[in-house]
Amino acid sequence: MLSYRHSFHAGNHGDVLKHLCQMLLIDKLKSKDKGFCYFDSHSGAGLYQLDSAESLKTNEFMQGINRLSGRAVQNTALNQYLALVAEYQKFKQYPGSPEIAKSMLRPQDKMVLMEWHNQEILNLKSNIGGKNIAIHHRDGYEGLLALTPPAMQRGMVLIDPSYEMASEYQQVVDTVSATYKKWSSAIFAIWYPLISARKDPNKDFDSSASKKGKSEAMLQSLSQSAFKNMLNIELCVTAADEAEGMYGSGMLVINAPWQFDIRVTESLQELSPIMAQSAKASYSVDWLIKE
Repeated sequence: MLSYRHSFHAGNHGDVLKHLCQMLLIDKLKSKDKGFCYFDSHSGAGLYQLDSAESLKTNEFMQGINRLSGRAVQNTALNQYLALVAEYQKFKQYPGSPEIAKSMLRPQDKMVLMEWHNQEILNLKSNIGGKNIAIHHRDGYEGLLALTPPAMQRGMVLIDPSYEMASEYQQVVDTVSATYKKWSSAIFAIWYPLISARKDPNKDFDSSASKKGKSEAMLQSLSQSAFKNMLNIELCVTAADEAEGMYGSGMLVINAPWQFDIRVTESLQELSPIMAQSAKASYSVDWLIKE
């Protein structure tokens, strides 16, 4: 589980969806003057070089942020996201969720970052720092349970695991359910991949079988919980039957703020055609639990 490095995937279509939603949620929290606490359970390095060997090995950013770069878009939230990212692209960088949060938070807000990978925590501490920022070298699931609720009642938790091990999907369910009982006023935003069968011509089995359908099962488990509300957002750049591996991703938002669903729908109406890799690309915004 500790071999995952997000530097191979920084700026891909999953990041675009995740960070657009993250910024919309932080904007909602900032609509009130009172401070809030932002938690990031799987922070990674916080900032990534798109000209690094890792990034260039996969070139995933080419089908992600690079499809948006330089485009004139109409949606306000997309413009805000592109304006923020453009400042880093000048240096061939892409900001991770900790860097995005840092750039948006106010003096009265606080940020708690967690990362368990031995090298990534060093990178995170080198890239991210400042007042009201706490960085912990610890398992993000354990850290959420130990560090919540914070003194501030308002806040947000971003959970973005690697899902390298199939067991992590259930770990997300267990951790979110337990943390919600301690801090029911927080917004919980959970990113997840949508994975199709990955065929290996040299093998007679599906090498991605252990993860295929796991996100859907995770959503089903969480939808049976006693949350106030739960909104599910998905962006598929192609269809499952046309892809091998990750064909899209989703953001599950618990305690979604008022009109967040409208704002994210408006953003995806413009974003989806730009990110589409086939005619079967799609997006959806659905309430799994409605107040």
